[in-house]
Amino acid sequence: MNNKVVLGPWLGCIADDYTGATDLASFLVASGLKTIQLNEVPHTNEIFDLSPYDAVVIALKSRTCPVNEAICDSLLSTEYLIEQGCQKFFFKYCSTFDSTEQGNIGPVIDALMDKLNVESTIVCPALPVNGRTVYKGDLYVNGQPLHESPMKDHPLTPMKDSNLKRLIEAQGDGKAEIINVATIDSGETAIVEALEKASQQSKYIILDTLNTEHLVNISHSVQAFKFITGGSGLATDLAEEFKRLGGVLKPQKQQSEQSHSPVLIFSGSCSAMTQQQVTEYKTDHPALQLNPIQIANGEQSLDSISQWMLENISASPLIYASANAEAVNLVHQTLGKNEAAELVENTFCQLAKIAKQHKVRNFIVAGGETSGAVVKALDIQGFEIGQSIVPSVPIVTTLGAIPINLALKSGNFGQQDFFVKAKRKLTCS
Repeated sequence: MNNKVVLGPWLGCIADDYTGATDLASFLVASGLKTIQLNEVPHTNEIFDLSPYDAVVIALKSRTCPVNEAICDSLLSTEYLIEQGCQKFFFKYCSTFDSTEQGNIGPVIDALMDKLNVESTIVCPALPVNGRTVYKGDLYVNGQPLHESPMKDHPLTPMKDSNLKRLIEAQGDGKAEIINVATIDSGETAIVEALEKASQQSKYIILDTLNTEHLVNISHSVQAFKFITGGSGLATDLAEEFKRLGGVLKPQKQQSEQSHSPVLIFSGSCSAMTQQQVTEYKTDHPALQLNPIQIANGEQSLDSISQWMLENISASPLIYASANAEAVNLVHQTLGKNEAAELVENTFCQLAKIAKQHKVRNFIVAGGETSGAVVKALDIQGFEIGQSIVPSVPIVTTLGAIPINLALKSGNFGQQDFFVKAKRKLTCS
């Protein structure tokens, strides 16, 4: 066993969107690893002192961008993490493997494997606590095959196949092998042996995962892998490996006190769950829906939207672009997919800046793309990770002198009352 004591950040992580980054960071914190999240590729070594942290998560906006851009940003992030002394590396993507046959997950994995000089890695997107499981290499969402779940109609990454072997082999450059649930059930020794054998034959190793115990056993069995990939659940107990290497866990951040500042909610996700959350919240709170067509033709102006926002700010208003598939398709046909997305994201960005100027310090944001846009607009370079509101959605707090608290939610996470629950966690009301 390697008994080297790790003094700086041991684990370096790259997430392909902002909600995915906070999702992963929450699991790392829960496992005992003191974690910092950096937003976008840091350009100098002087921006942050990383020595107080066990793990670093870099949040990118690379899930749906052009593949060459995703690879470039991921490689730059990896170089930065290597410079910081990280010894193990983790590429985090969504637990629903949000990436079509032409998607970015496979190419980014291949590029990072080349950079880190490794020949095999694991593919483990499962997150059973949120209903994402893998059986015989097929990914399920709340018991439905991925391609039959609401993810089949996702406006950016419609998932038409549930089989991870076919998905990763179509995207990447190599063969995949599945380690079945019987082996996972047999415990760590059996998993380690199966991983060692599979790594000699295949580039990508997919692991069946049906419950949290499986994830714990898997996270205890990947010490031989310098580079791992998957969903946040893979971090369930990575701290155990850190301790086996002689690492001493650093003291965690004390929880922040609740703020009296108003809460502002932005929702750009069109997932089925977010639509339910929007419907639930707006029954008792002021809510305004953004219409990209009306924004484009001037019927909805930034001035009118921001005026409404500020008039209702004390009541924690919701501003949302969430809509059903039929409405989204109409917008895309009228404006074009990219043009519509840009209009909505730009509106959220401008509203976030105006809210910050009016001393709003609590934000709830639904949707990975929307979260990335808002974080950029607020010029937030990094977060410390606080308590979780629900599994995979923590409160994160900026590192500056005047802290801003945010809850960044992936579209499908949380129950119908999520916005109300998050508001209560962030404030004294």
